[in-house]
Parts: sequence; C-alpha cells; structure tokens
Amino acid sequence: MADNKEENLKAEKAAKDASLRELFLAENSEHILRLAAKLSGHHITKSDDEWSIALIAASEALDRYDSGKGDFWGFASIVIKSRLLNYYKGNERIKDEISVSPSAFEGEVEEDDPELSLKLEMQDKMAVGMSPESSVREEILALEEELKRYNISFFDLTSCSPRSRSTRKGCAEVIASFFLPPPIVELLKRTGQLPSSKLRQRSGQSTKFLDKFRKYLIAAVLILDGDYPELAAYIPFGKNGRD
Repeated sequence: MADNKEENLKAEKAAKDASLRELFLAENSEHILRLAAKLSGHHITKSDDEWSIALIAASEALDRYDSGKGDFWGFASIVIKSRLLNYYKGNERIKDEISVSPSAFEGEVEEDDPELSLKLEMQDKMAVGMSPESSVREEILALEEELKRYNISFFDLTSCSPRSRSTRKGCAEVIASFFLPPPIVELLKRTGQLPSSKLRQRSGQSTKFLDKFRKYLIAAVLILDGDYPELAAYIPFGKNGRD
C-alpha cells in the first residue's frame, strides 16, 4: 500500500471521476479482499458474497469519505464492517455457520497486527491471486478432511494459535518432541488423541498447556508430517522446533 496521504488523495479523486473510481477499486481489490477476510473472521475469495459486499462498501466509502476525518482505509474498514454485519444479521444460515470474531468488529483493522493467527496468515496467501484449483486451496481442503477425525475445523485455528513469544516457543518444543526418535506421530494418528504423557516427558510442558493448544498442535504436526508444503511454509518452525 502507498503512504496514507497519497492513498487519501487518490480516494478523493476517485470519488469524483467514474474511470478513476474503477481504477482505484481494481488496484486495491486484493487489499479490500484481505480487509473483508479479517473483518469477517474467515477466508474469502472473489466468488463469495462477502467480496461483492466489500467492494460495494469500498465504493460507498469513496462517496462518503472526508479527508478531514482521517485515513481513507481506516474509514473504509468501518463501512465494510457495517455492511458485512448487516449481511450476516440478515442471513441466519451464514450466521450459524461462521464464527465472526467480536474483536474484528471493534474499530479499525491493522494490517500489521502482530497477533494475526496462523489462519489469517494463510488467508492472505489465499486472497492474492488464488484460483479454485490452486495448491493452497487443495491443501486446505485436504487438511480440513483430515482434521475432522480430531473434531477440529481448519478455521478453529484462529482462536487457538500461540501469539506470545513464550507460547510459540512452547508449542515449537512440543511439536519438535513428536519427531524425536522414536517419533510419536503415528501414535497421534492411531489414537486420535495427543499422547500427553509422552509429550510432557519430552517437552516439559504441562497438561494445561497441551490442552490449551491441542488443536493447534495437532494441526501443525499433521501439516509438517503430511503432504502440505504450502501450508508448512506458514508454520514458523519446522520439525526440529527452530525457525
């Protein structure tokens, strides 16, 4: 993204000229898609209703924007948020299926938020030039299917990913312990349960810690052990527990 002043000026010009409006929205389409994904709390592609709603909302924001009141994209995120909320409130089926993070609808969304989860990092990957046949999408669909056995949804990861440096380090140690000789990944797959006793012995982490990050740990181990090269790139450490 360009600096705020330049973007604000472009937004003001786009509001007054149809051709500039079309160009502005086209140039920022991926940014709008990412905003919509972060605000809604689940991944979005350009075939989804939320994409159309977000694009229309961004155009609406151009019409309503006043540079004296701050940054355009901060204002646009509020308009997009409002339109998405109206959409979810009016669609009971989608409201039941999608868990919208309450924090995502409080104020503006920061693109460099240090607490973005594994899920949101993957959303950005999916949002940029992703076709329905892309390898990332195929991997996510395959992982979703594998996770069902453990009663985990891929998008559960938004609430159970480690965020602080200490919890990331702890999770890295637990994950690495799966691959120490003799590896215990097959024990996980055979029982469908975390081998907590062995993990406590190998990693030194508590039962409470293992329970808290159970979903993330299982998903990360399955990704690293399976045929998920694209998703593995979003695990901040490998089988050895190091970056």
